[in-house]
Amino acid sequence: MDYVLNVEPRAHTGSHVKQVRAQGMVPGVIYGQGKDAAPIQFKEIDLVRLLRQGAASQLLQLNGLGKNPRFVLLREVQRHPTRRSLLHADFYEVQMGVVISTEVPVHFQGESLALKAGAVLIHHLDAIEIECLPREIPESLVADLGKLETVDDVIKVSDLPIPEGVTLLQNPDDIVVSLAISRKLAEGEAFEEEEEGGVVEPELLSTREEEEEE
Repeated sequence: MDYVLNVEPRAHTGSHVKQVRAQGMVPGVIYGQGKDAAPIQFKEIDLVRLLRQGAASQLLQLNGLGKNPRFVLLREVQRHPTRRSLLHADFYEVQMGVVISTEVPVHFQGESLALKAGAVLIHHLDAIEIECLPREIPESLVADLGKLETVDDVIKVSDLPIPEGVTLLQNPDDIVVSLAISRKLAEGEAFEEEEEGGVVEPELLSTREEEEEE
């Protein structure tokens, strides 16, 4: 999927960016290795729409700064602390033939037998650091939840299918997701163990109450 953002050069900088926002625009800057920073502005709704489509970690094509488009990665977005509106955005310009490092999100597919049985999914990593050419940045890396058959199973970075042309920078042994026993499931198992043993110990309850009183 191509992500295109229409921008224009920005004349107001520093304390004068309020004038940019008053016009319904968001100030931003493009920078890159060996290049001077270029102030730009764009419509807030245009970038918001791209972010909703998953463009935060993808290659962006900026139009409106000359005859040829400029290709960038979104490096930082500043938002208003309460209204959450966009205040500023930083874009890093890439060279299409030069390998870059970036992060891509993890998406999940498949059904886990352990989750169906009542286990709880614990997220350790939401994004994975990779290295590749700008055009080869994947939309996401996919974790197959079907591998989680018991509560002791985990999915590591090394378990994720890696597209051709992409190199992992993340530690392969890092855990992406793991499982934990839910409180409801744990209480159910404890109850089953008591029934199987045929042991009912009401005196333990009274002992616990006495300890709590002490």
